[in-house]
Amino acid sequence: MAASGVALGSTDEARAAANPAARPQVRHHWVVRLTHWVNVVALGLMVTSGLRIFNAYPAFARRGESFCCYPFAGKPIPASLTFGGWLAGARNWHFAAMWLLFLNGLVYVGFIYLHGEWRDLVPRRGDIRDSWEMIKFYVFARPDHPHQGKHNALQKSAYFSMPILGALAVLTGLAIWKPVQFAPLTNLLGGYVWARYWHFLVMLGLVALTVVHVVMVFAVDPYSIRSMITGGYNEAKSPEARNARPFFWRRPTATRAEGGLES
Repeated sequence: MAASGVALGSTDEARAAANPAARPQVRHHWVVRLTHWVNVVALGLMVTSGLRIFNAYPAFARRGESFCCYPFAGKPIPASLTFGGWLAGARNWHFAAMWLLFLNGLVYVGFIYLHGEWRDLVPRRGDIRDSWEMIKFYVFARPDHPHQGKHNALQKSAYFSMPILGALAVLTGLAIWKPVQFAPLTNLLGGYVWARYWHFLVMLGLVALTVVHVVMVFAVDPYSIRSMITGGYNEAKSPEARNARPFFWRRPTATRAEGGLES
């Protein structure tokens, strides 16, 4: 049995050597992977505890007043989507998660700047055109997958936006946490009521981007999950190589002629 295992391993290594494109390459540095998963925890705690805080008074207008832009005033968020148990508990969790998100964000932004990975995310001339080409491909108006690098143009826009939304979440949160001490910031946002509303909208934006990100990973590129755990990624299985649209792609097959590998 051991001899068979060695032989199989040798065959796999031979196939990988025959087709370098099939070798898993390191796509994400361990710092990026770690901060990604810390963000998952921190953002989950912040959103669910924040919704519990909101449920203590599920409206934006002060009592006896009306607010123009929220039609669901007085209707609490379903308890199953909240965390913290009660107002004080939710506040404690919310602030703890806020510091975790803030410090983790500093580590991430600092690393991608010093390591040069910001170049993969920063907007560039032609991104609007490339985003439109990706949309055309996804809706079957274009037959072939547009050429991309590490991320396509739509991914770049989403990944570039998330740290900005995270920073806005912290700023709007400070404005409603200490509206007197941070009065200039609160006033800049339109006052306490509007600052609370902007905070809510930023949260919705983060949730929307997160949901779309998770859906697209499973619908288009499930092979990328490995890269966010171990760092390894097989470019032969990239969406571009598989011409993959959401829910419309075939699993790549390994052949001796191609030297492909399932990994």
